Amino acid sequence: MIAIQKIGKSFMGAFSYNVKKMAHPEMRLRAELLETNFSSMDILQVRKEVELLRSLKPNLNRYVYHTSLNFPKDENFDNKTLVNIANDYLKAQGFTNNQYMIFRHHDADHPHIHLLVNRISFDGSVVSDSNNYKKSEAIIRKMEQQYNLVAVEPSSSVSRKAPTKDEIEMTARTGKASERMVLQELMNNLLKRPGLTLQDMIAQGEQMGISFLFNQATTGKVSGISYFHNGFKAKGQALGNRYKWAELIKMINYEQVRDSAAISEANSRTTAKYGDQTSAGSYTAATEQPGSGTGLVSPNAGAGLPEYGRTEIGVSDYKERPLETDQGADLLAGNTADHRDSWFGDNSGIQISNDEDDAKYRRRKRGR
Repeated sequence: MIAIQKIGKSFMGAFSYNVKKMAHPEMRLRAELLETNFSSMDILQVRKEVELLRSLKPNLNRYVYHTSLNFPKDENFDNKTLVNIANDYLKAQGFTNNQYMIFRHHDADHPHIHLLVNRISFDGSVVSDSNNYKKSEAIIRKMEQQYNLVAVEPSSSVSRKAPTKDEIEMTARTGKASERMVLQELMNNLLKRPGLTLQDMIAQGEQMGISFLFNQATTGKVSGISYFHNGFKAKGQALGNRYKWAELIKMINYEQVRDSAAISEANSRTTAKYGDQTSAGSYTAATEQPGSGTGLVSPNAGAGLPEYGRTEIGVSDYKERPLETDQGADLLAGNTADHRDSWFGDNSGIQISNDEDDAKYRRRKRGR
């Protein structure tokens, strides 16, 4: 089982997304409401009940917990079992006195349910979202044993990220591998070379068309790396664990003092070649636009993609607005033309977001 966690600002946006799934034009693909403690599914009544609890914590913006629990394709569950799994998961997360809805979706090739919860409890307390990733992983491992579920390894622990669904379909359509897949293969071939030093990696990688951008402090210490190839940018994590800086330096000969100048020079060449695309914060994850083969797409532009949205799921703030303008715009990860959960892709490619608790979020905002 894999959980994709999302914390945002718009309960009604996430509610609208699930309700639209329940109105799918194909009967067999329509989502089901399995359980809720709301008095009604009427839109105005739901909004009224949500706002009542929001009034208890008016300064809390990120009050919406929207999570999907995903299971392998060959798992077969009845609704009662899924409700039990959902309730056990929510209870373990601390949601024991909260507004909630449990939906089952049928428009993907694997069983999955959505849990929509108000973090503000009926007594006015707030369920913490601190260490969500680690907490969820521990809960999932326990529940896999409890329910005899097939264990699914999350992509965060896989050395090489599996191709996403849009990458697979693009490859089938064009006969060409995506730039992310090409970059993974190039780096794999490079890292196989014996006695590879960091300076060798830079020089030989650049000959292969790879540009490197290191997150280097003024002290010379490196804390991260990004890769560029044919206009496509990917952070190490976007390619897989073995391409992250902390893992990379285990496979090559690296010395901070010796290699500091070479790293700075590589950064200068990459910045000169790619310009603004190397700016800090410009792109927080690699996202290849379906059908393009190359090019960079901002992670914040998921709603503009023609079908599949973003390949990485992270923290995003929903905006509260009238329901008639929501219409699924504040979805879990982005819009899709045919409303499929295609951003979940294959189970092996699902990544769980690591959300911050509100206290850390406020401290970070104050520090800017």
